[in-house]
Amino acid sequence: MRLIGCLLLLCTSSAFALDKQGSAHAGQLVSTSREFNVSGTVLLGVAPYNPSYAARPDNTGLTLLRYGAHLDVDLFGPLLSIPIDVSFFSDRERPGALVLAPSEFDVIAGLTSSFPVGPGGLEFGARVEHDRPVDRGTFTQTYVDARARFLYSMAAIAPKLADALQEGDITGWATLGWFVVNPTYAARPDNTGNALLRYALHSELSMFSDLVSLGLDGTFFTDRMVSAVAPTELDFTAELIFHKGPFEVHLAYERDMPVDRAGLVQQFVYLLGAFSFDLRGALHRAFSHTNQVVSP
Repeated sequence: MRLIGCLLLLCTSSAFALDKQGSAHAGQLVSTSREFNVSGTVLLGVAPYNPSYAARPDNTGLTLLRYGAHLDVDLFGPLLSIPIDVSFFSDRERPGALVLAPSEFDVIAGLTSSFPVGPGGLEFGARVEHDRPVDRGTFTQTYVDARARFLYSMAAIAPKLADALQEGDITGWATLGWFVVNPTYAARPDNTGNALLRYALHSELSMFSDLVSLGLDGTFFTDRMVSAVAPTELDFTAELIFHKGPFEVHLAYERDMPVDRAGLVQQFVYLLGAFSFDLRGALHRAFSHTNQVVSP
């Protein structure tokens, strides 16, 4: 049972204003270790239904595949870590075997600090992201952001909840991010505006020793050209998650839409598999926490 005795493990772009930053340490704190470690996740996903979700930063094509990886390099345990996210997307509209070839490449790297606070935890960090096409086009998006995230576990506050959910929990986090440097990253799915703030809520209900989970995620963006706080885009994801040991499968629906005006809406259904690893954990403990799977 993952309660406060184990501590919370502190916690996730396509071309549009999506949140694909992998949270440090998959959203949990396994320990207060201050040792060097390397952990992460590799993933492969396919979009069986996709009427509008683009495959490049300029919103051309339709995504078919996503393959990528998240890596946490702990320099001083979770207190000082380097998170790295790499994602490739392919375009289902390309002919023949080219539907498997990358059409977009996104890379994110930064520095984070994670630590427990009461029954929850805090993560602070800064990252740089660059999204670029691979096969054609020249439009790219780049930014540097800073963010703070508070994480919670209801079972840490109410231990009887874990028993009621058969060794499950209700977990989640709230995020506030600031695009410190942003020459090109858009504030809406149609690539208009210039993102200033991102605020998000994530909640996950897990049951049967984390075998099955239901997740909801909502992320808002604001446009520095319009208002600092009024949202201009909402990205909403609902997902069903199956988790066993280091393996995880997600079936999810994502919808990204403008909220301050009419415009392009991007939506799709995706099936995503992931395998997580922890070099120190593989030697010293069973792998039990939810895998690091990031929104496309």
